[in-house]
Amino acid sequence: MKNVTKLVLVGLVCASMLLLSFSPAMAVKKIRTGTVALPETTLHQALVKWQSVLQEKSKGELAVTILDRGVMGGDREMIEACRLGTLDSAVVSGSVLSNLVPQFFMIPLPYLFNDHSEVNAYLDGPFGAKLFGMLEPKDLVGLGWATWSFRGVWNNVRPIVKPDDIKGLKIRTVETPLDMSTMNSMGGVATPMSWNECLLGLRQGTVDGISTTYGLGYALKLYDIAKYATQTKHYYETAPLIMSKKLFEKFTPQEQKLIKESAAEALRWARLEQAKVDEASAPLLEAKGVKVNIIPAETFETFRQRTRPVYTQFVDKIGKEFMNDSMAFIEKNRKK
Repeated sequence: MKNVTKLVLVGLVCASMLLLSFSPAMAVKKIRTGTVALPETTLHQALVKWQSVLQEKSKGELAVTILDRGVMGGDREMIEACRLGTLDSAVVSGSVLSNLVPQFFMIPLPYLFNDHSEVNAYLDGPFGAKLFGMLEPKDLVGLGWATWSFRGVWNNVRPIVKPDDIKGLKIRTVETPLDMSTMNSMGGVATPMSWNECLLGLRQGTVDGISTTYGLGYALKLYDIAKYATQTKHYYETAPLIMSKKLFEKFTPQEQKLIKESAAEALRWARLEQAKVDEASAPLLEAKGVKVNIIPAETFETFRQRTRPVYTQFVDKIGKEFMNDSMAFIEKNRKK
């Protein structure tokens, strides 16, 4: 009988030790994060950094699982899934959030920003916070601002160095009214098309060009398809990291603080890194045989004036006060 009792006690001790050894792993709270980004992009690297920073700050109690390459759907699908609580978080294009909060149209207005420093001042300041505040009634929480960066125009017809050069070219755009209006005001023919279709379309001549960033274009090997690339910088696309409000409210206040702090740190790093990628991409593209065209400063002003009607078109959606206050803030912080 004593031997049986001893065996039972040994078994209980072993079982309790096993439970203790596994309890930290069982206590880990996982955050499933969707993105359409490929591992080669800075945006994807931003999520990897968030994953690392959050794990360190939370001492392993919070973990990020990255669901990349669009496995959770496109931006619209991921936004809706976060609102419903079927997806924990996602990095999405800021312009797509304008369907829920029209003030998100403000950031990609044509030629609103001159450079990355102006963008960062806006996003890290009161207006970035205001925009995130507008998401909460839509069952979303904004965690931080990543970026797709400034867009340029890639094409197979001719170099673009002045507005007349883009006239009549069929340029693939995202199917949003602001993107299409911007391209049309520049003189191009906006041609909305899914990303998968547009690469084939450029090869076959269905479209003459594509509007995207230098960095993304390099990662996707557009140099194998397009002859010319111009950093027109006509459109700045943010990539906010959003979270389901339903999930966020389940975390403790301390956990919420760690999630937001780690996201802000990682995504701020990503924006600075993206600026370096943009700068380094031009010589890399030229080495691949792409003719890279630089637009003189005075010509940028010509492009800016041509796209001014877009502001009038969207002022009612964005709100006159929000638009004017945003522009005043940017001008005040602009380098003279």
